[in-house]
Amino acid sequence: MSRSNYPRRHPDTAFRPIGDEGGLVVLSGSAEVKVLNPVGIKIYSLLDGEHSVDSIAAAVVDEFEVNEADARRDLDDFLKDLEANGMLVGPEAAESATQGRSE
Repeated sequence: MSRSNYPRRHPDTAFRPIGDEGGLVVLSGSAEVKVLNPVGIKIYSLLDGEHSVDSIAAAVVDEFEVNEADARRDLDDFLKDLEANGMLVGPEAAESATQGRSE
């Protein structure tokens, strides 16, 4: 997998929750806009390079009525989509941001 275990949203993205029902992500300099549901908002808010994929999946399981297998599959699909649209930092930048972290 090309993503870091500690995924991080691209610093040029703008993220805005809209009420309790959704939110938007826009990549600066791009016409690409993602509309997020509440689960997407939760995941995107945790893409800070400090939360592991495991901890993000656990947060989804804890907050929403979903089993772990479904949460992990949906999280992986969501991260792949964000990556394909340039909304995640590449693995090199994410890894350098997490260097020195005790695991």
